[in-house]
Amino acid sequence: MNFAVYALALFLTMSSSFTQQQSQTPSTSPPYTNPPTFPEGQQMPPDKKAPPPRQLTGMEVEQEIKDHLDSEPALATAKVNTKVEPQSVELTGTVDTEEQHDLALRIAKSYSGDRQVVDKIRVK
Repeated sequence: MNFAVYALALFLTMSSSFTQQQSQTPSTSPPYTNPPTFPEGQQMPPDKKAPPPRQLTGMEVEQEIKDHLDSEPALATAKVNTKVEPQSVELTGTVDTEEQHDLALRIAKSYSGDRQVVDKIRVK
């Protein structure tokens, strides 16, 4: 009986030390790295002036604003019209709440570019 207890204790000790050795072995796979941006020995190109951003036409601005006003669930009950001029974006129509009014103005301002947003929206 004592022999069986000693054999079991020896087996448990050896198996736990074997498990510790396995967890301490270093990984054989290399760490992941990003590839270099430029090949070795080449210099980065000199800074160049970026081209100016493309100005959207009045029709493109109007379409962007209309699309976003129409796709906004919070403005489902609002009736907002957009008229785009070379220097301004005019919003007309009616909304139910002040929150809808503010949201319509934010959408128009975000797509109007350098144009001034003229607010003619009426809150019911």
